[in-house]
Amino acid sequence: MGTMSVILLSLMLSQGATQEPPESEALPRSTGVEGVEPDAALDFLTSWKADREKLSDAGISFNVNLTIDGGYNLTGGNQTGGFVIGLLDTAIQFDTKKLVGWDGGTILVRWQLYEESNPQPYQLVNDYWGYESIDSRIGDLNQLSECYYKQNLFDDRMTIVFGKQDALNWFLNPLGSTGYFVSNVDTYPSTMVPFVPTYPDQAMGLVLMGKPTNWLELKTAWFDGTNAYSTNGSAPGSTGSLGPGSFFDNPGSWFFISEADFSWAFDGGLEGNASMGAWFQTGPSTVVATNTPPNQTVVDFNGGWYLQATQRLFNPDPSATTPRGVRLYSQLGWGDPSRNPANWSIAGGFAFDGPLPGRDRDSFGVSVGYTTFSDSPSVYQSTDGLYELVFEAYYNIAITNWMSLQPDIQVLTTPLNQSELPTAVVGILRLSINF
Repeated sequence: MGTMSVILLSLMLSQGATQEPPESEALPRSTGVEGVEPDAALDFLTSWKADREKLSDAGISFNVNLTIDGGYNLTGGNQTGGFVIGLLDTAIQFDTKKLVGWDGGTILVRWQLYEESNPQPYQLVNDYWGYESIDSRIGDLNQLSECYYKQNLFDDRMTIVFGKQDALNWFLNPLGSTGYFVSNVDTYPSTMVPFVPTYPDQAMGLVLMGKPTNWLELKTAWFDGTNAYSTNGSAPGSTGSLGPGSFFDNPGSWFFISEADFSWAFDGGLEGNASMGAWFQTGPSTVVATNTPPNQTVVDFNGGWYLQATQRLFNPDPSATTPRGVRLYSQLGWGDPSRNPANWSIAGGFAFDGPLPGRDRDSFGVSVGYTTFSDSPSVYQSTDGLYELVFEAYYNIAITNWMSLQPDIQVLTTPLNQSELPTAVVGILRLSINF
């Protein structure tokens, strides 16, 4: 990963990181603990820290995060073997109130560089849901992934976001922006795999969010859906590297999503929330994930619904500003089996922040996900592999306040094309550094 090293060094020399990322769901983080903002590795440079704080006070905040995953498929899947992949994630955020006196405005720009070894994770284990969350599945990336304007109105009761963005900033993602698991099982239902505008297919969109009460938030969005658009039956391209052109000159391929979020809190700091949402994709689209299977099927409309919930069961210190203890999560999704290869998905698990005395920044978690696939050969070309089961367990070790090491183990049944592949057992070691 020579290119990544050179670019990372140039970012260091340009003094572009921040110790305390501003309030945004899109800024990358190195911590695996809810509510804990990571420090920066280069804080020992006094001049760096002072200059960064001055910029932050002026309304300009930076964050740089490097994630490197090394994994090995021990058995099953497509083939045994190892991989190494890396994602350099850089974000800069502008506070319009501090910069020009415009209250409630935020501009965020995000750039991502991804590099991978050969073989890549998907070549070893051809799973459907995505057992490696930073694996692009489309090769190396060097792209402007997000560039949007966010405006809060009416004492933050209403929010408007327009520009290129990740749908998971605002929708789905029941455990929030903190990255707990290595897989995608805890972020969105498998029924949305080819469609939802998320990494590496962030897309232009308009998001509206309103909070009529403290316990209810309503959200709706309109996204460029050409990441699922099929031309002459071929596999669609990625929107992650595209500009705004396909939003303003769209072939009729749109992704719409709406969600209602409910929140509550019991005594002892035991908060919870639940969401229900629906989505649909217009225009012709392929009904399978990238490269699976090789002969694509095209439909003119796709859609589904989902439910998700979280509940904190244990909080050792309700007065703490950064909650600890155990949170459960669950998620259920449905897609039309006559159009969508994944017609049901269910997932659930827990994350335990601060599981050991004196280790408040550590976290531990277990997740299980189950997908059923359509038995229609015109939608999903498999007669045997009609389900996928994913089990994942991890422990995130906070080596410092700016670096973590996360061992992760996953067991996956992986249907592919005409048969079901042997169950795969994959070990992954994730290193995350915040600069």
